Amino acid sequence: MRRSTIDEIALGAARGVERIIAEEHPGGAPQRQAKVQVMFADWIRHAVLREVRNDRRRVSRRSS
Repeated sequence: MRRSTIDEIALGAARGVERIIAEEHPGGAPQRQAKVQVMFADWIRHAVLREVRNDRRRVSRRSS
């Protein structure tokens, strides 16, 4: 994964955490923590799927 891609994903995740922290959570800290964990899991999933797609493209180009 390119450094620019890693930076882009990290920046997006950081913004997501800031947004979650700024929101009011009736459940308090446990609910906030759960939202942060789900958000990070989504960002990691996004990064992994992106790499899988890029790897398939690279293999396809090499095979041609």
